[in-house]
Amino acid sequence: MLKTEEYLIETADRCARLANEGRALIDRLEAISHELMAKAVELDTERDKGQKTAVQSGQKAAS
Repeated sequence: MLKTEEYLIETADRCARLANEGRALIDRLEAISHELMAKAVELDTERDKGQKTAVQSGQKAAS
């Protein structure tokens, strides 16, 4: 086989491997994104509950 053909085959194989690694990376990044979004929602909900409790406590004290 000629050097050029070997080079093209090896380069094509490398490209295919990189594409597969890229897909795996995309999946991992999406999973991390979902985890971060879930944590943000959890923290936001806790903050809202805390503010609601503080408001209710303030209303009881004013009564």
